Amino acid sequence: MKKYLFFIISNFLLFFIFPIIRLLSKKFYEKRILPHLINMTCSSKPIQIQKKKIIPNAYGKVLEIGFGSGVNLKLYNDENVEKIYGIDPSQELHVLAYENAKSVNIPIDLQIGSAEELPFEDNRFDTVVSTYSLCSIPNPEIALDEISRVLKSSGKFYFAEHGLSSDTRVANFQNFIEFFYPKISGGCHVNRDILKLINNSELELKVSQSMYLPGTQKFLGFNSWGTAG
Repeated sequence: MKKYLFFIISNFLLFFIFPIIRLLSKKFYEKRILPHLINMTCSSKPIQIQKKKIIPNAYGKVLEIGFGSGVNLKLYNDENVEKIYGIDPSQELHVLAYENAKSVNIPIDLQIGSAEELPFEDNRFDTVVSTYSLCSIPNPEIALDEISRVLKSSGKFYFAEHGLSSDTRVANFQNFIEFFYPKISGGCHVNRDILKLINNSELELKVSQSMYLPGTQKFLGFNSWGTAG
């Protein structure tokens, strides 16, 4: 019963309440609601379980793409990480990130910017991490090439992302809502084929798995995670 109630309420918010609020005031929605919505979603239990599959593997100098509010910080192994560099375009999430950074014992360097134009030299990082960020980057192909550029030849790219479902019916629905869903979700495109994007980039996909996250709507919950380099 709780599961069905969750789906009803969440879909009502996603497809009715949030679009109306954004229509009435785009500025209010994007500054007052969206940052907290993203922070809450990225902190949810199913998402956290996925992140735990990759983030503790990070080592050395780490770059996190789409750093957001810094909810991933507590998942890093501070014994293996020398320093974390975080980049994100959101000023609002940047403020929340500095608050979360106070709770960890790892040096943090946060910058406002785009993954499509990383402000770092070539071969800089041992690890690059991306969790639920490739869906919202305007040009993910460019971002992946940038990740390849700043990653050491021996480095690892760890990712956990959601995207285009392998189920045709779900994929059709994802494609259908593309005309409005990114506008209420901070630019999130649920119909991106994550593994295809990585395979078509300068990175070499090493290991990957995919599945629907339990307790999530299928159009949002098709997840892929793994390692590239």
